[in-house]
Amino acid sequence: MTLGGVGAANAQAIVDMKGTWTGTGEAIVDGATTHHPAEAASRPAGKYRLREETFTWRIEGQDGRRFWGTTSSDQKAGLRLMGSLSMDGKRLYMAGGKDGYIDAVMIDADTINACHRNVDPGSATVGCSVLKRQK
Repeated sequence: MTLGGVGAANAQAIVDMKGTWTGTGEAIVDGATTHHPAEAASRPAGKYRLREETFTWRIEGQDGRRFWGTTSSDQKAGLRLMGSLSMDGKRLYMAGGKDGYIDAVMIDADTINACHRNVDPGSATVGCSVLKRQK
């Protein structure tokens, strides 16, 4: 029995990530974070805050499954964004901003459902958004 053809049979086309992606996210925030400073508009939720924020990803380069660019929001511009696509091309794992992690799922070639988590000694954020590729 040979397994030589299994890798090729299971190979997925690599999604072209390059371009500009935008969307509005919903977050719950404790303390002041990069994209959610204390003075930003929000609604109270017990000891936390609820926020909506518009995000833009500019993916400038890609090599295979690895990609890189910048992320911006209503509050901050030009922060680091780098990531990699899973082998099946459906999941994305990224590092964004100064201290955040972003996990995402490709809904289709032009739509991403992304969730981010940031935690440091003075603050924490969890939020999700749907980003669409701009054409």
